[in-house]
Amino acid sequence: MADDPRYRAEHGEPCIDLRLASVEQIFDNRDPAPFRERDLDPDLVEYLMAAVDDLHHGSFRVIVWLPLPRPVDDVTPAIRAHVDYELQRLARRRREQRRTGGLAAVIGVTAMAGLLTIAQLASGAPIVREGLVILSWILLWRPVETLIYDWIPVRRQRQLLTRLLDAPIELRVGEPSAPHPPHAPRGDDGQ
Repeated sequence: MADDPRYRAEHGEPCIDLRLASVEQIFDNRDPAPFRERDLDPDLVEYLMAAVDDLHHGSFRVIVWLPLPRPVDDVTPAIRAHVDYELQRLARRRREQRRTGGLAAVIGVTAMAGLLTIAQLASGAPIVREGLVILSWILLWRPVETLIYDWIPVRRQRQLLTRLLDAPIELRVGEPSAPHPPHAPRGDDGQ
């Protein structure tokens, strides 16, 4: 939404402004990898994801504000590479969830069949029979949760990351023309 007061707008399009003292603030200083291959700062990623979530409709742009000129080659590819990597991680995690859920479903259904068979044999003990029936359904809870419900937050995160990956990223020198939201990363606190 272009009228969200937390984000500055240019030409009716909201901007996620990142004010930095240096381009190094984008990166996680714990990561010893070469400059372009380093992970992004976790606080920066959290801020970007929250901002994309806030701007849930329409387009937006990410604008990185630096005090001195810097080649665009350093910033945009690093952000895009990190977001693309996170999308790949989500896909791997979801595949693993499906494999685990499928295996758990096979085990649960097998155990359920065994428990229901034993419950039928325990017809003289109604408490035992009911307990076995309840236990057999409990064994299916986690596979059902994994296969049916666990994909929802993964899907939402994938949508946010895809929107961030598709957003234009600009590198500018100076300060944004409108007041900066108080929760945006600032160059003076290292976020």
